[in-house]
Amino acid sequence: MTLLAIPAPAGWDLDLAHDYDDDLPPAGAEAPEQDVVAPDPAGLAAVGLDERTALLDAYVRGELGRVLHVAPGSIDVAGRTMNSLGVGSINGLELQARMEAALGIDVDLQRLLRANSAAELIDCLAGQLGPEDSPHKSAARRSTGTPAAAA
Repeated sequence: MTLLAIPAPAGWDLDLAHDYDDDLPPAGAEAPEQDVVAPDPAGLAAVGLDERTALLDAYVRGELGRVLHVAPGSIDVAGRTMNSLGVGSINGLELQARMEAALGIDVDLQRLLRANSAAELIDCLAGQLGPEDSPHKSAARRSTGTPAAAA
């Protein structure tokens, strides 16, 4: 059987010898860990709801990017459920632990996993981290020793 050689159209570069994987990390290498800086809980309580929500948005995007190994700016916080973003039980536990340690509040894993969006999680955190007299305060800080509800 004879193969028919067809020339490439003018302007097309069909250099099939080029290795397109040059920019990828070696097989088995982990993606570099992103450094996420958590906002200060006392500072969050001192600012208004809009600023607190913006600070938590940046923080939650960073944490999601870290556990999902994606760029934080590429995360759709409003239109996708946590599950559809790729947050499952294992990375949900990691996310929960990181947020609890950084923010000093209890984060309910089931509520985190079932959130309709990351924006819902952000709003819940903003309510928890508001001023002590906030009507949205549904959980006490760990330092008070009072049981906390959920994030």
